[in-house]
Formats: sequence, structure tokens, C-alpha cells
Amino acid sequence: MSNDAQGNKRIAKNTVIVYINLFLSMLIGLATSRFLLQALGVSDLGLFNVVGGIVGLFTFIFGSLSVTTTRYINVEMGKPDGDVNKVFNVCNVIHIGMALLVLAIAEAGGIFYIHHYLNVAPGKEGDAMFIFQISIIASCIGITNVPFSSLFNATEKFLFNAIVSIGLKVFQLLLVIWLLHFEGNRVRAWSVGMSATTLVTFAIYHIYCIKYWPETIRWRFVRDKKLYKETLSFNNYNLLSTMAIMGRSQGSSLLINFFFGTAVNGAFAIAKSVESHLLAFASNFDGAASPQITQNYSAGNMERVQYLVGKIGKYCLLLMMLAFFPLMAEMPFILDIWLKDVPNGALEFTYMTMLVALVACSSGGLVYVINASGKIAPFRIIFSILMIACIPLGYFLFKAGMPAHWLMGMFALVDVLWRIIQLILSEKILHFSAIHYIRTAYLPALWITLTVVPVIYLTSLISADGLWWHLGRFFLILAVTSGAIYFIGLNRNEHKKVLSFLLRRSTDA
Repeated sequence: MSNDAQGNKRIAKNTVIVYINLFLSMLIGLATSRFLLQALGVSDLGLFNVVGGIVGLFTFIFGSLSVTTTRYINVEMGKPDGDVNKVFNVCNVIHIGMALLVLAIAEAGGIFYIHHYLNVAPGKEGDAMFIFQISIIASCIGITNVPFSSLFNATEKFLFNAIVSIGLKVFQLLLVIWLLHFEGNRVRAWSVGMSATTLVTFAIYHIYCIKYWPETIRWRFVRDKKLYKETLSFNNYNLLSTMAIMGRSQGSSLLINFFFGTAVNGAFAIAKSVESHLLAFASNFDGAASPQITQNYSAGNMERVQYLVGKIGKYCLLLMMLAFFPLMAEMPFILDIWLKDVPNGALEFTYMTMLVALVACSSGGLVYVINASGKIAPFRIIFSILMIACIPLGYFLFKAGMPAHWLMGMFALVDVLWRIIQLILSEKILHFSAIHYIRTAYLPALWITLTVVPVIYLTSLISADGLWWHLGRFFLILAVTSGAIYFIGLNRNEHKKVLSFLLRRSTDA
């Protein structure tokens, strides 16, 4: 079997593992969200969300360092004489230093914000400070865990990650069920439980890294200043963009809190929960293929890179559409069944955040080829400017009297602008064929949209209600979307692979 065929097989295997994990995590997460709303109430849920947002503003380093560590380990693995232990220890030292920096900055900036600007109900100031302090400690521990968890991603140990993820989700569900019967301060108890999951994750990854890769994680102090400088330079640009993402995401929570209060934050939190599950549904395929993109780029196999990125871009959008259209058609019914008591504004927020998620999935594979190239500076700088600009634009929207969910619509428009710029820069700087990517990823999605949207519109004109009608319409839209994806989104070779897979499964059964 050729290396490319083996690589495709590994991607397929990793994707199956990722999606089983995702499906189970989504079911558990939806149940957890519903019970959490019942346990905390919309105001305390909003409080937890907005204070967690303050912590998020200072723990943006977590995401950027994870990307950096995984990238450098993958590049080193792609070299014939690579020294993975050296790279690991450089990243480990950087993470410890960054965790201490986050602790110092968060303590100073976060406490100032809580005392002077946080809009909470009288008597809740103590809860806000408690959540903030325990979340900071947990976040700093999480940052120091990044080199260890990144090692599992770089070596494509997706099954292990899936088992850990599902186990933690089950723990959170059991915690929130217990919370329903807890008579004390529930929001503080929930924050302690969530922080405990970080400690458990830290212990699990350290124990298993010691077992599987003792030589890789063996401590040694690396004095190679050039490698520290190179890693930090790469990370600083990733840090800039991650800071911008967190600034927009958590800044929007603070902005909504400033103008509308914690009740609207609670409705926003529900919509963000839907968005996170929806994004995970499509973006996990992206992550399953990322090690191979980086390793092939490092080896100079650009033809393979172009092929992988184009296919990943298409599959990410097709997977997103499979969930997006049925959910959009029946979202009022779904929220009512899921939450029972739907907070005011949650439906409008959910529609808009789903649109943001759809646009976000239109970059499948692109980020990984940009990271693999190392030429990330112009991408990260322009991206960061656009993301941060969303917050002052949102402020002026709210000052003009616009409703809270308009903020998400503005985010979607800015993201479309970024995608255009990203493709132009990829063509100019990386010599990556933007036309090939558009033809491979976007054209099938466009034709599918033109097929499915009229069906959604026509069925919405039917005056009917009741459980069976809504379920029937949901599955009708799902069937139409699935058919459009199969006949329009996939080519003949992909048809054969799908049919072969289904026939093999039916034979095994």
C-alpha cells in the first residue's frame, strides 16, 4: 500500500474515532446544558459565563501554545534526524513561563474589572470573585498541560483523546445531576467541579506520557536560544490571533453584559453552546487530518498538501450542512424540547451564531497549511485586526439601539471578508491555488444550498404543528440535505467509497 493510501486510511480511522467521540460528547453536553440551566437559573448561568469570559481573556495563550507545540513536534517528526525531546522541552519551559505570566496579568486585570465594571445582581459580587479565582488556577494548570496533550495530537492518538474527553463529559453530567439536589451555593459548586476536570486531565496526560514516551518528555534544559526565539516568534503571531478570537468571543459576552445584563448573557450562553457543538461536528474532521498536512508540507510534498486541504475544505462544509439545515429549519421546536423554558432572545442568538459557525467552517484545512509553512505573520496580523474591530463596531451597534443578536450578524459579515483575504494571501504568499480550493470546497456547497433552501422555505409555508409534524419536517430536511450531499457534493470516486463502506458494514452485520 502506498504512503498516500496509508495516510488516507489513517485519516479515515481518526475521523471515525473523532466523530464517535463527538456524537457521544454532544448527547452528554446537550443533557448537561439543560440540567445546568435548571440548576443555576438563567442569571447565575450568565454570571458563570461572563466571569469565565474574563478568565478566557487571559488564558488565550492556551490555544496559541497548543497550535505551536503540535506544529513543531509534527515538523520535527517529519525530519529524518528530528529531535522531538529537544522541541518538547523548549515548549515545556515556554508553557510554564506563560502560565506564570497569565496568573499575574489575570489577577491584576480581572479583579479590577470585577470591582469596577462587572454588571451583576446585588449580593453576587462574592460569587463572581470566587468563580474568577478558582478558574484562574485551573486555567494556569491547563496551560502547563499543553505540551503533554499536544504530544497525543501530534502522534495521532485520537482514540486516547476520545476516551478522556467522554469520561470528563460523563463526570460533568453526573456533577450537574448532583447539583440539582444540592442545597448550597450551586454556582460556586459548579465552578469547583469544572476546575476539578482540569486537574484530572492534567494527571491523566502526565501519567500516560510517562508510560508511552518517557524519552520524549525526559527533562533537560535546552540552551538553544535560536529555537526559543523561533518558537516564541511563531507562537507570538498565533498568540496575537488567538487573543483576537478570545477578545471577540469573550469581549462580546462582556459587551452584552454591559448593555443588557446577565439574563441576556444566559440566552447568549445557550446559543454559544449550540454553536460549539455545531462547529465541533464539522471542524473535528479538519483536526483529524492536520498532522499529515504538516508532515507532508515539511517533507516538501505540496501536491499531497493541495489535495488534502481541498478535500478537507469540502468535507468540513458538507458535514456542517448536514447538521446546519435541519437544525435551522426546526430550531424553535428543538430549543423548546431541549430547554423547556427557553430564555428570551435565545432563539435569535442561536440563528445568528449558527450562521457564524457555517462561515467559520469554510476554512477547512487552510489554517494548517498556513501554520505548516511558518509564514504566518501577515495572516495573523490582518485576522487579528478584523476580529478586534468587531468589539468597537458592536459597541456602536448597541449605542444605536440595535438588539443584542445583531452583534452575531456583524461577526458573520466580518468573517466572510476575512475568508476572501485569507484565500488571496494564500495564493500570493504560499503559492496555494485558491481557485482549486474554491472549486473543490465551495462550488459543491453552493449547489447544495440552492437545492435545500427552497425545500425549507416551502415546508415553512405549511400551517401545521405538533410533535410528529416537527419531527417529520426535521427528517425530511435531513434526507434532502443528505441526498444533495451525496449526488451533488461527492464525485464518482467518492460515491464508490461510500457504497463500498455501506456494503461492507451490511455484510459484517
